[in-house]
Amino acid sequence: MHYKIHRLTPNSERWKRPSAGRVGAPGVGSYVAENGFGHEDWNFNFDFSHDGMMLGYTVAQPAQRFAGDEFRLILATFSAGDGWNAVGYYDGAIYKENPAAPAKLAIDRMASDIFQLATQNTLSSRYNQMTQSQIRTALAEELVSYNWEIPIDKVIVFKEPIKIAPGTFAPGTQRMKTSYNITEEQFDDIVARDLSIFFTQPETDAFEEGSRCLRVHNAIERNQRLINAFKRGLKSFACAICTFDFEAEYGEIGKGFIECHHTRPVSEMNPDGDTTSVDELIAVCPNCHRMLHRQTPLIEAKALRKMRRDAKK
Repeated sequence: MHYKIHRLTPNSERWKRPSAGRVGAPGVGSYVAENGFGHEDWNFNFDFSHDGMMLGYTVAQPAQRFAGDEFRLILATFSAGDGWNAVGYYDGAIYKENPAAPAKLAIDRMASDIFQLATQNTLSSRYNQMTQSQIRTALAEELVSYNWEIPIDKVIVFKEPIKIAPGTFAPGTQRMKTSYNITEEQFDDIVARDLSIFFTQPETDAFEEGSRCLRVHNAIERNQRLINAFKRGLKSFACAICTFDFEAEYGEIGKGFIECHHTRPVSEMNPDGDTTSVDELIAVCPNCHRMLHRQTPLIEAKALRKMRRDAKK
């Protein structure tokens, strides 16, 4: 596992489409001044997902010998006045030399975004004389550089930027084409600080959940940071229903593997945002997880344990 910080261009659209005024914007470095916009402008646009995986882009890319390796990437911006701020992260990204192409819908929307900005002369001159169709053709040729593949539930954008403490890494000249090594502890420290945003009742460890978000389709969002925090607090990764332990059964590959069951259905949550306590979560194996959701309303853990005992008699 590799731990990195990658620099992104600042973005007023939360990295779902390009910001206007890209040419020579202050504090973003020569890369943007030369290119007018960065493909990382779409790093949190879930139109790029396919088969449960998201495609991502960074100007800085690892050496070819790291192809196929797993990375945990903090995505951060830099400005002379405000320093470094983490805006999101990829948790378990795989670098691929020959990634799958984004969906046609994603390319069409990118071309539309760029064409609209080009007509306002807010991008590099390269695009100002192109038709939307020509822009789309150019994009299709460039998209082989979307080398990161990440599970969509592990692509996280923070609600608010997180200040990165000076000394966390050696940023050098803050170039767009440079990435920076960090430790696992530094990665976890940055990610953990995002949890405070979701504490509406700190004494009960409540996290905001249930808000609707646009991905490939209209989904109900589970808070991955809540799940990560819950798993970090587990003393055992054995199933709370059947006691199956993946590490005991499969060895190293099963270490730390377990699913997280929400005892309160997400369908009962407020669509404008709700909270979940870690006390409302239990660790279960995939089989028991399916059985808990087998009926409506959900089967309670205590009842499922009894069903297992009765079935074995």
